[in-house]
Amino acid sequence: MTSHPQAHPAVRHRGIALALGAATLVVATSACADPIGPDPLGICSIPFERFVDGGFERSEIPALYNPKVALRGTPDIAYLSFSDRVIGLRFNGQPLAIPHKILWWHEVVNLDVPGERRTVTYSPLTGSSLVFDRGPVAVDSFTVSSYVLETNLVLEDESGSLWPQMSSTAGCGPRNGVSLQREPYQEMTLGAWLSLHPDSWIVSSATGHSFFYTLYPYGDYDDVDNPELRFPLSSPIDPRRPPKERILGVPAGQGGIAFPLPVLAQLAAQDQQGQQQVFVWAANAEAGGSPVVAFWNSFAQTALAYRAEVQGQRLTFEVVDGQRRDVQTGTTWDFEGNGFAGPLEGAKLEPVAEAYLAFWFAWAEFQPETSIWAPPATAALTPGFDPFEPPPGPIDWELSRR
Repeated sequence: MTSHPQAHPAVRHRGIALALGAATLVVATSACADPIGPDPLGICSIPFERFVDGGFERSEIPALYNPKVALRGTPDIAYLSFSDRVIGLRFNGQPLAIPHKILWWHEVVNLDVPGERRTVTYSPLTGSSLVFDRGPVAVDSFTVSSYVLETNLVLEDESGSLWPQMSSTAGCGPRNGVSLQREPYQEMTLGAWLSLHPDSWIVSSATGHSFFYTLYPYGDYDDVDNPELRFPLSSPIDPRRPPKERILGVPAGQGGIAFPLPVLAQLAAQDQQGQQQVFVWAANAEAGGSPVVAFWNSFAQTALAYRAEVQGQRLTFEVVDGQRRDVQTGTTWDFEGNGFAGPLEGAKLEPVAEAYLAFWFAWAEFQPETSIWAPPATAALTPGFDPFEPPPGPIDWELSRR
């Protein structure tokens, strides 16, 4: 199916009108917020009336299946800049980056080779990135359904079952109650990803669709303090953090821990201002009784979550002279969780597969008992700190490894 930008549901149905001649975005009020009627799918563990009609036909937002990929420096990735955010993972033995610029328009990318079946998802309205292994549940592929739940993307499989992305479990249909296995991924800037994986594949703009992949189709929707939602929530927005603030969440039951990225970024910048070219941080916490740590890197503009335990030993981390070090052994650790100096040199921290990035309002809706990671009591944070502002001057992307 070939689409024109004016026809994409992000523009036509989700409340945004494109004035293409003036190259401006005009935000309108969505009229697609009505709950749908009686359950047509049989068994539903989520009451069917909680699903909301997204205002577009099934699969009108076209999922991709084994999209064309390219290497850095080729024309098919000229639509990208090093500061663009990507979802990075290893697939078929090869690093692969899927840009947000692709996922704004497609939301779902199915990847298949013999013995390996992954689905990469991004919900622009909740800012949530999750990667799933379809193999254990024998789902052929996922598409974008015509519904949303708590303004979140709802996937649909070939059986007609509906899978809210952030719950990762089928809530309606023949596969009701079946859960997907989450896979670890790294969401960061393209420049950082390529410094870590210079041989990475990158999803090409040659998708067979004529979308404007350089254009964010949601206007100012993702502004951190913007309370506007396209669809209703069951509960009021949790006021503890700005609604569209990006957090790294580690779920545990209905709770878990949320690491606000701007807080990690600001603590790192304050700690190392004037002494480093890249700012790093380590935030210790627990989720479900297990120790976890979030590593921040300012050039990657993201945090990664790890299990804070190696060889049966629980670890806590600190930042000394701009480097992450565990308190127990004095080993120094890089951004990807590798011990590179000290007694645990050569050890590797296990990524938390369940962790994912999302807007705060959505995380709090799906994890209503969540805790928020708190900085040291002595920290003086500045409101409005922007962790995603590109650093001034030339960037040495190799520093993303720190």
